[in-house]
Amino acid sequence: MKRLLGAVAFVAMSGAFLVADTKAPAVRSFEATYVGTISALPPGAKKAEVWIPLPSNGPYQTIADVKIQAPASFTLERDSAGNRLLHFVLDKPEQFGKDLEVKTTYRVTRREAIAAPPGSFEQAEPSGAAELLKPNRLVPLTPRVKQLADTLAAGKTDAVSKARAFYDYLVDNGTYDKTAPGWGKGDSERFCDVKKGNCTDFHSAFMALARSEGIPVKFSIGFPLKTDKEGSVPGYHCWAEFWAPGQGWVPVDASDAAKTKEPVKKAYLFGNLDPDRFDISTGRDLTLSPPQKDGPLNFFIYPYVEVDGKAFLETKIRLDYRDL
Repeated sequence: MKRLLGAVAFVAMSGAFLVADTKAPAVRSFEATYVGTISALPPGAKKAEVWIPLPSNGPYQTIADVKIQAPASFTLERDSAGNRLLHFVLDKPEQFGKDLEVKTTYRVTRREAIAAPPGSFEQAEPSGAAELLKPNRLVPLTPRVKQLADTLAAGKTDAVSKARAFYDYLVDNGTYDKTAPGWGKGDSERFCDVKKGNCTDFHSAFMALARSEGIPVKFSIGFPLKTDKEGSVPGYHCWAEFWAPGQGWVPVDASDAAKTKEPVKKAYLFGNLDPDRFDISTGRDLTLSPPQKDGPLNFFIYPYVEVDGKAFLETKIRLDYRDL
């Protein structure tokens, strides 16, 4: 793992704190293997369709040397948010009645995400801004969310200050918790009720608050990496980015900040993301390709399977990695 992270200085900007890095962003290079496991299909099944998420290149990561191991011939497609995916069909009896694995391996270069300084962007709004302001099935823009957003944003005139107020509220009042029923669905209304959940829940609440104030927000999901040089990660992690005019996309990770509530980490994770993570997909309420039959997909990190046109949710994931 190559690290170039230098000292950081915290500076006030529009009432919100971002991090101004005095050195080049940190970089981490690693080999990553996504392992998706599909449990034995139910007796009597005639056909199963499978969609597997594939990562893309982006501003913070570069993908190379892609290798795919699948139990059937596949095609490469893109979903409604532009995420890459592979699709295949299981229609032979010998493919049923046993667990199946799909493995995709990549060489990844991941760069630390650091928000651009104010005035860096002339672009007034992001591509697809209208879609990024709309509610999702589990992120509705309800009157109580609007009321809370208005209260938190009172007296603030710019997107960064408003977003920082929403972030502070979630970090200071939310509890990272995977025991209370209903966690992990990304249900913003549930989070407003119980103020508990995982990364999906924290960032769904952030999305609802920001969008209620007219701030476009993107949802990203992938995997966290440990500081160890190699290992295995059994579950996903997610974060968000909001659009600030003149500044572009600003990343936030409210759930990681809420786990510790350390002031330095809290300040860093508003405007910055460490390189110890791996993007898989973005967006909510996704339509896959070819289109699935059982409704929009909440988010795309697990293998998605439909058996005879109905969602089959008995799937697991893990990420095996080793630093290069």
